[in-house]
Amino acid sequence: MPRPDPLRALRLLRRIELEAARRSLGDALAAEARAAEACRQVAQARATEAGSARAADYAAWLPAAQAAAAQTAALHEVTRAAIEPRRDAVAEASRAEQVVAEEIASRQRRLRQARLARSQALLEDLSRPLRPPSA
Repeated sequence: MPRPDPLRALRLLRRIELEAARRSLGDALAAEARAAEACRQVAQARATEAGSARAADYAAWLPAAQAAAAQTAALHEVTRAAIEPRRDAVAEASRAEQVVAEEIASRQRRLRQARLARSQALLEDLSRPLRPPSA
């Protein structure tokens, strides 16, 4: 059974963290898009109502429309503000995964160099002439 490699396990953990951060960012972007669409719909309803209703009906409807517009705008602001920290989390998780990958590559280079040095030492030892044992 091969010995477990802690760096490979750490790299897997970092990859999982990166995927979770990406999913979280995707969720935040989708929520922001939904909030932006809600704002657009409220603004469109307000424009439609302004042009098609009697003044008294519009005046009665307007406070509710303004409240809905304020609520959707606030929601949109909150969802927009949530995006940047999640982008930062993706960048941080990506860098953490990259650092582990670089360490794995560095370790593999060191191991390869050590193997090559041992092979070279064996080759040099084989190329020396054999001396008879001294009596």
